[in-house]
Amino acid sequence: MGAIVHIGYHKTGTTWFQERFYPAVRNRRYVPRATARAAFLQPGALHFDPIEALHIIGAAADETILCEENLSGGLHNGGLAGALSKDVASRIARTLPDAQIVIFVRDPLSAIASAWVQYVKGGGTFGLRRYLFGRDRLSPVAPERDEPPGFCFEHFDYARLIAHYDALFGPEQVHVFRYEHFRADPRGFAARYAARLGLEVDLDQIDWRARNPSLSRPLLWLARAMNLFTRRAVADKSWIVHIPGWYKLSRRLLRRASASGRFGRPLRAQALIDPALRHHIRTRYGQSEALLAARLRWQDAASQGSDGWVKTGRGRRRRHGDDDRPSQTPAHCR
Repeated sequence: MGAIVHIGYHKTGTTWFQERFYPAVRNRRYVPRATARAAFLQPGALHFDPIEALHIIGAAADETILCEENLSGGLHNGGLAGALSKDVASRIARTLPDAQIVIFVRDPLSAIASAWVQYVKGGGTFGLRRYLFGRDRLSPVAPERDEPPGFCFEHFDYARLIAHYDALFGPEQVHVFRYEHFRADPRGFAARYAARLGLEVDLDQIDWRARNPSLSRPLLWLARAMNLFTRRAVADKSWIVHIPGWYKLSRRLLRRASASGRFGRPLRAQALIDPALRHHIRTRYGQSEALLAARLRWQDAASQGSDGWVKTGRGRRRRHGDDDRPSQTPAHCR
């Protein structure tokens, strides 16, 4: 059957899948995040053992679902310049060579804005430009560049990691989805997603409410001010004094304030990012987005069925004419 390994990316609904969708699947065993992290992220690069990883995952590993967004790399450290992201892909391939890989991607502009909001939620105090370009103020040989690494634009160059997984598993085993399609129609998307991967799930029993919403402008400013009184949890920040327990209390207060609706609507990327920075980001990811669009067109064209979704569950395979060898996808062409 092959395990289903959902690697992220961050800020693409993975928390909702972990807490609400995958636990409701009846014909596969969902592996908790902590187990997935212990199997693939905890061991050092020179100490990883696929036999031990299988032992951690447990019995019938090929019939499991694993979902952990950090498998694609840390949100605030760019997967350690991509080294962790690449190595984890190899770890998964050595442990679960028949796995179905699931990758959700998000428009880079929206993803980067959401990453900064998450930085603030996590205790950050600096503005968006400092978050994105703060390392540029450091000397090229400054130890702070590596201890610890910071935000990395290359992390959102999705096409490269997708191509790496295509090469390891074969493009037929790598399923790429846009977060925007899920967000626009969660229930309809989930139905097609379950059919594609052969998942049995009662959609009527699932909670469809939004998970981990963004913040409004007043609450973003309030959060940054509150974060001056805790030294956790992000690396690059300022604080005046550390008050034990303040971080957890301030998060509860922010969640209640946001849920009340009295402080305005959550901000969209267009409101968070000024026009010059939007142009910079769009230009930076132009080629990558073109490759991604071509990869998705290839995926749609290769799909079976009139609905354009591949039915890979229960042993069904995709046809490629008379030749059963993996096709080269646009993500391979550089």
